[in-house]
Amino acid sequence: MMEVFGDNSCSPPCNTLGFLQKNNSLEEKGRLAGHKNLLSCDNSDRDASFRRTETDFSNLFARDLLPAKNGEEPTIQFLLEVVEILTNYVKKTFDRSTKVLDFHHPHQLLEGMEGFNLELSDQPESLEQILVDCRDTLKYGVRTGHPRFFNQLSSGLDIIGLAGEWLTSTANTNMFTYEIAPVFVLMEQLTLKKMREMIGWPDGEGDGLFSPGGAISNMYSVMIARYKYFPEVKTKGMSAAPRLVLFTSEHSHYSIKKAGAALGFGSENVILLNTDERGRVIPADLEAKILDAKQKGYVPLFVNATAGSTVYGAFDPINEIADICEKYNLWLHVDGAWGGGLLMSRKHRHKLSGVERANSVTWNPHKMMGVPLQCSAILVREKGIMAGCNSMCADISSNRTNSTM
Repeated sequence: MMEVFGDNSCSPPCNTLGFLQKNNSLEEKGRLAGHKNLLSCDNSDRDASFRRTETDFSNLFARDLLPAKNGEEPTIQFLLEVVEILTNYVKKTFDRSTKVLDFHHPHQLLEGMEGFNLELSDQPESLEQILVDCRDTLKYGVRTGHPRFFNQLSSGLDIIGLAGEWLTSTANTNMFTYEIAPVFVLMEQLTLKKMREMIGWPDGEGDGLFSPGGAISNMYSVMIARYKYFPEVKTKGMSAAPRLVLFTSEHSHYSIKKAGAALGFGSENVILLNTDERGRVIPADLEAKILDAKQKGYVPLFVNATAGSTVYGAFDPINEIADICEKYNLWLHVDGAWGGGLLMSRKHRHKLSGVERANSVTWNPHKMMGVPLQCSAILVREKGIMAGCNSMCADISSNRTNSTM
């Protein structure tokens, strides 16, 4: 989540980020000026030297690295070697003359080639072998950041996002509480609030959570909708609710139907809606199928509008769908996993016109905004309902402020 605000056209003013602002003091500028090349300069004010030296890694193992005694120098040299591997990979990734993929069949990679071996050894590997494995892993993988890569919904390799990924992996901090992750918890709250503001909810009110992916975010939306209308399901199960039905486009992401199966609705109770020649839901078909479900004794609960369908790239008419949801008192969710990033574009934001009327929104910054995988957010307009739906008491994490999960 290091770089969520990737489009300068609608990026937030600096004063909205509070502690995330750059420190432009003379002291800070002087410090930065003295550290232009941390990899090649010794700095008297630092305990560790970051000068690369020739190191024999063939007789060094993980046990020789920090926190082992005398492990500081091997650790620094090993990490500098890793950084060189990664930076060389980044340079080649942006080189149009290189291949997107050095393709080999699965059996070739499994059998091993040119020192590349995927077999798990019973003995510890030397640091030298680990470095070889790092190079080969990148060598035989797909360069999804390559200018000529157009498969799946990847958006290239963003360098700031990459730096953020290194930072968060180095911190390796859980997000349970403010006590254990003060900066990250505040970053999460500020970022999610800014995303809600971009949707158009007044003052960024509501709740939000980063999840493992868009499928989970969509599932959370169904859970929260069910809790909104039938809260007793949380404690008593689906027997406490009538036969509920969900509605979604025939071109929507499979995760809506999967959520219906996983949450006990049943995939047959996820009703698919017809679309026009551009792949957009036909509102009249939605209303007709709501009335048909009610006539059969079912209880319509939830409507999913897709903002950027997987194959067509279609944007459902959110305003017209919202009118119908309000008429029949249904929960409106917008799956903007792919298209949510257009909320930051002056030119294309209109494609999500009416999104502010949604009860919940899925937005995946890792798709259109260059944020490293995985980064998905579920955003909910009504404050407190996410916590009511999902929170459980746990002594080990009871001091997290504004806990939602």
